[in-house]
Amino acid sequence: MKSFVVFALALLSVFPSIAQVKHKQKKSTAAGTIFFYWGYNRSYYTKSNIRFSGGESYDFKLKDVRATDRPDKFDAGVYFNPTTITVPQYNARLGYYINDKWALTIGVDHYKYVMADKNNVLLDGFIAQGVDTNWVGNFSDEPVVTNMDQFHYENTNGVNFIRLELMRSFDIWELGRKRQFAITGNLGAGLGPILTYNDLNFGQIHSFATPSISGYGLGLNGSVRFEFFKHFFLSVESGLGLVHLTHVRTRPDDRNQFARQAFGFSSYFATAGFLFYLRPKNGCDSCPHW
Repeated sequence: MKSFVVFALALLSVFPSIAQVKHKQKKSTAAGTIFFYWGYNRSYYTKSNIRFSGGESYDFKLKDVRATDRPDKFDAGVYFNPTTITVPQYNARLGYYINDKWALTIGVDHYKYVMADKNNVLLDGFIAQGVDTNWVGNFSDEPVVTNMDQFHYENTNGVNFIRLELMRSFDIWELGRKRQFAITGNLGAGLGPILTYNDLNFGQIHSFATPSISGYGLGLNGSVRFEFFKHFFLSVESGLGLVHLTHVRTRPDDRNQFARQAFGFSSYFATAGFLFYLRPKNGCDSCPHW
């Protein structure tokens, strides 16, 4: 009987701690949390060499090409209209915490890449007679200045980085036991394919929005997330990366006409998002194992 009483008292002493654990609120960085965000970016690109191939008609390279992004002027009717929110340079992510503080995300970084006009570049390669009225013949690192009326290259429907990312989160600060306000830091590394929609004006032919899976991207990102009432957040994020485009289709009706290039990029963006919890309470994640 005495042994039974001791055992019963031991169980009673454990129950309050179990109950307390069971009602512990989930953190946004705990396993089982799902999040989604949407935002807009600015981006910057390194100089690069772009090779243009067209079979026996032309094969030339433009060296030290400068390029910029193309942000849309802010218009609430565009940025907050569900039918046009993908027009500006946007970022979207869906993520899931597979473990405490470790999440997998998938999403799209939509960058616009525009070759600058009046570009001082070196032209190297050949362009056959009759292809173009501006550049004809063989060239060996000849300095030229581009004119967008005669030659222009851009991906304004997007250098779309379809990105799978592993993210590590850090709890920086929280307000109150119910975490009504919190600040979270995040670091991520991602990779994935690049979907481009290319515009090329060359040889008196201007092709628009030619789509292709053109190569791959690698990127590192860091962000600070400001969380409100456990379900909403705003974040600021910046990143660095590399885009390697091995086969950008430049004509919709001819796969043998394509461009190749590699360039580095940096970007920063602001987003807004939501947090969802598969298990709103801690449950018995921390219950003792007998």
